[in-house]
Amino acid sequence: MKRVFLILLALAMLAAAGVGEADELMQQGSKGEEVVRVQMRLFDLGFYTYKPTGSYQTVTRSAVVAYQAASGIMSDGSIGSETLRTLFSRGAKRVDFHAEVPLTYTAQGAIAQRGLALTWEELQPKLVEGEPYTVRNAATGEDVRLLFSGGEQHAELTLPVPLSERTASQTLLERWLGASNSFYKCAALLELDGQWIAASMQWDGDNRVCLYVTGSRSHVHNLPDAEHDANIRRASY
Repeated sequence: MKRVFLILLALAMLAAAGVGEADELMQQGSKGEEVVRVQMRLFDLGFYTYKPTGSYQTVTRSAVVAYQAASGIMSDGSIGSETLRTLFSRGAKRVDFHAEVPLTYTAQGAIAQRGLALTWEELQPKLVEGEPYTVRNAATGEDVRLLFSGGEQHAELTLPVPLSERTASQTLLERWLGASNSFYKCAALLELDGQWIAASMQWDGDNRVCLYVTGSRSHVHNLPDAEHDANIRRASY
């Protein structure tokens, strides 16, 4: 009887201490379907304004921190059981409605220049990581210089390091695609060996630009992106 009492007492003490409540389930660097679910839920609640990628990186962490702060949860940017439970609850905190919506994006006009419809399998081996490439807005003819940083299913590029070049490139990208994370995309051209390749681009409002060509796939389980595909067709010969 005494032994049973001690076991029950130990279990009660564990429950009172909240063992398992603070276990870290997801954090920066996590990947998979659960991350997609979290990103989609944060988007529904207004905290995440980028496409779901299935990869828990800086943008997702910032959204989690904002949700945790608004919900009165310790804002550490990782998703433990408490954050996960409240996130999918009926009473989950939503971003307050704002009457003013910034209209920083102007729809892309008629295509002024077109390029070759090269596939991702053909293009990828020709790109050199760390090298700069010229990307042109297929409607306006304006150019930005971006550094190729890799990519498995499409090209990922970053802004140039010199401050003056970075500022100029950022100004153009804001004019084309808005000043923050968004779903805006535009038809583009990539210069490679003196030839223009039909493409479509999107950026995160900070440093990363995603560039799609024919046959490229998205971050979300390697699915195709219909909007990018439509832009590429517009920019192709």
